[in-house]
This record gives sequence, structure tokens and C-alpha cells, in this order.
Amino acid sequence: MANNFNDAQVSLTDDTLTDVYTASNKSLVIAGTISNTTTTSMNVSIKKYDNSATAGKFIFKDVPLLSGSSLELPKIVLASSDKVQAQTDDASGNCDVHLQLLTDVS
Repeated sequence: MANNFNDAQVSLTDDTLTDVYTASNKSLVIAGTISNTTTTSMNVSIKKYDNSATAGKFIFKDVPLLSGSSLELPKIVLASSDKVQAQTDDASGNCDVHLQLLTDVS
């Protein structure tokens, strides 16, 4: 398999857990940010869903994110069909998630 660079972006629009990226093959999140786009503080969560275990684990859970600030995400290894998910406690979402990926990792 070839290694390919890719990206994924999602603007959260409500306070539900939202899929940001689903891996079609083994992939690596090499960088990422979650940004508060509103004038008030919020709490944010990032979760890795492991498809083979049919369960998810939080990477960040209810981390305070001040108005106009961002949080840098760690590297995340994803097997085929694993997901990165994001959530905020803001009813309108008001949060952007950006991932930089290395996909089709052999």
C-alpha cells in the first residue's frame, strides 16, 4: 500500500457525538486541532471508536476550551473502519475540528 496524505474537517453544529473521520484502511492522525469559534467557553471531547472492539475510548473528555482558543490533538492510530469523533457541550456546536492524516499505512 502507498502512504497518502489527506485531511478531514468538520464544523460541529450541535452537542451530539459527531464522526470526524472514518478510516477506510489503516491510518494515522498526524496532527489535529479542535477550535472554539464562539464568544463563550465550552467543554470539548474527542473519542476514538475502535470498530473491531465495537467500543470507543475518550482521548479528551469535557476539556474546557476558552472562547477563540484551540486544542492540539495527539497522534492517533486507526485501523480500518475505526473513527475519530468529536463533541462539545454547546447546543449550537460552534466548534471546528481539523485532522491531518497519513492514510493507507502499510
